[in-house]
Amino acid sequence: MREADALAAFLIESGVPEAALEREVWSHSTRENAHFAAKLLLPRGLRRIGLVTCDWHMARALRCFEGAGFEPVALPALAPRLRGVPALLRVARERVSFAVDSARTRGFSRV
Repeated sequence: MREADALAAFLIESGVPEAALEREVWSHSTRENAHFAAKLLLPRGLRRIGLVTCDWHMARALRCFEGAGFEPVALPALAPRLRGVPALLRVARERVSFAVDSARTRGFSRV
């Protein structure tokens, strides 16, 4: 099951009308998610969005979605705290990815 479908099922079970949901199912990265979401939402005039992701990933996600033309509101999901090597690996991966995304989203064209 795709992540978008699993989250949609949860939201529908929680009372959100299915018609209120839009699924972006093509992306393989945060930057692609922002790009494809922009293609779906910006033509409808939807710029202000709630951005839900892990708390440790929020800074990079905000940068990507702002670069795609959105005015995102951060809605971080608290992730389990890691210790030791796993925590260091997560921080290192996110910092490297942030630097790559920052370079790639500089001048990121509005869709």
